[in-house]
Amino acid sequence: MQKIIGLDIGSYSIKAVEIVNTFKSYEIANFYETKIPLLDDFSPDIVIPTCLEQLFTENKIEADRIITAMPGQYISSRILNFKFSDPYKIQGAIYAEIEDVVPFNIDEMIIDHQILGQVDGQTLVLVVLTKKVFLRSFLQHLQRVRIDPKSVDVDCLAFYNLCPYLEMESGKIYGFVDMGHEKTSICLVQDGVLKMFRSINLGGRYLTDFLARDLEVSYNEAQRLKHQVSRILLTDEERVSLSPEHKQVADGITGGVQAIIKELGRTLYAFKNWEKSPIERIYLSGGTSQIQNIEKHLSDQLEVDIEKSKLGKNALSMSPQLESAVPYMLQGIAIGMRSVATVERHSQINLRKGEFAYVQDYESILKWVTLISKGIGIAMLLLCMSYLSKYYLYTSQTSKVRQLYEKEFAAAFPELKKKYVGGKQPFDKMAKDAETQYRDQTKAKKLSIDSFYSANQNSVAIQVLDKMSNGIPKEIEVEVVEYKYTDVSKEEGNIKLRIEADSYEVIAKLKTTLASIKGFTQVAEKSSDTKPGTDLKIAQIEIVYKK
Repeated sequence: MQKIIGLDIGSYSIKAVEIVNTFKSYEIANFYETKIPLLDDFSPDIVIPTCLEQLFTENKIEADRIITAMPGQYISSRILNFKFSDPYKIQGAIYAEIEDVVPFNIDEMIIDHQILGQVDGQTLVLVVLTKKVFLRSFLQHLQRVRIDPKSVDVDCLAFYNLCPYLEMESGKIYGFVDMGHEKTSICLVQDGVLKMFRSINLGGRYLTDFLARDLEVSYNEAQRLKHQVSRILLTDEERVSLSPEHKQVADGITGGVQAIIKELGRTLYAFKNWEKSPIERIYLSGGTSQIQNIEKHLSDQLEVDIEKSKLGKNALSMSPQLESAVPYMLQGIAIGMRSVATVERHSQINLRKGEFAYVQDYESILKWVTLISKGIGIAMLLLCMSYLSKYYLYTSQTSKVRQLYEKEFAAAFPELKKKYVGGKQPFDKMAKDAETQYRDQTKAKKLSIDSFYSANQNSVAIQVLDKMSNGIPKEIEVEVVEYKYTDVSKEEGNIKLRIEADSYEVIAKLKTTLASIKGFTQVAEKSSDTKPGTDLKIAQIEIVYKK
């Protein structure tokens, strides 16, 4: 049995969700929360670690693994499209893609990525960045109270982990909106593929500040009134049922929510224009989502079906006494669920990279050394027994390889066949002589090339080709399958190229580079296509050369 803690460090409170995980099942077992006091005289660097220590000490929380997440307002993200799917090529291409668009030194950033899937033949890749100084400060808060999380996710992205536990029809877009204290998180998915996530820096605290200004009262009094009334007025009948004071507070809450609605509307409108698809439903969570009538008000204003998240016992195995706390602990559940093996689609972002990488405590592992040593002893015995049989097998295979080498040697150097083939000379001498033969032939061909260049070095066509070769950087990898130079006049010539490349982007970069070479003008792509039977792109380029 393993205990996992999903640690949600908010601005209003710190929440911990305990997930008990076995090989076959898991359960949301406990939920703990400590509110963060509003103390103007103390820095958050002091208050937050103190509250963390209080949460873990008072509740005697112990865990095998702690997962947490950074606030979305400290995160930058992009979804990139690639025409190839090789993970290593994608990892190498990411830095080139983001280097020109990130307004910071890449060396000052922590970067992680996740391949989301294939859409219309393109690979979607989520790239997440944060400044090292932000992550360092975040981890220092935890380390002061001896908390060392194994992974650090992004809070709004973590809702992606809940996709398997909500009803979602194929092909339709669904969203999570978590209305917290200082921010509102948005996460949109379709068919288990992440489409967008974002944090809006407006939440319950903004409503309290709005009420304090509107009612001309202190922040603490506005907070008390907000919690006391906690409703949005939708009908005249509701207004009649309230006292004048409560009516004024409800009107203030309704007015304050409009700013959040406006930002949500902008986000959803931009997403719809980008995806060209409507949003089927939004699941609402967070402390601010508990304001009465807020989901109906949001639904009417945003013209989207909105309902409060209902992760009950039918979706997740959960202690019955915790079901009423789901809206408050949903973020913590989402963070912790990335460690559950049964979750197929989940966030794989972990900002603990490089100098911030998690270092495993191996003390508990050493307890298993004795058992492992016995296992190794048995394995070594089996290996020794198998060594003899493999020795005879490898000897036979070596003999076959030598016979194949002799065959290839005879085909490459027929004049030496009688001298070597059939074991007439030691195998090492045959290999050495083969190397000498290839070296001599290579040297002869190089001399032929040098002779050709010497005889044609005054040729304008050769000079132009040399100029082109020196002007194209090594990172632009193309194959020139045809090169043709034609004199048009004493001052001008015409160049025709047929090239092959991995992508149209490479061809575009080549055109830009050719246009920058002195004397090359009117660089034009006459045709382009995909080479039949391959993924290679072919193109014909014509250039006017001014001598």
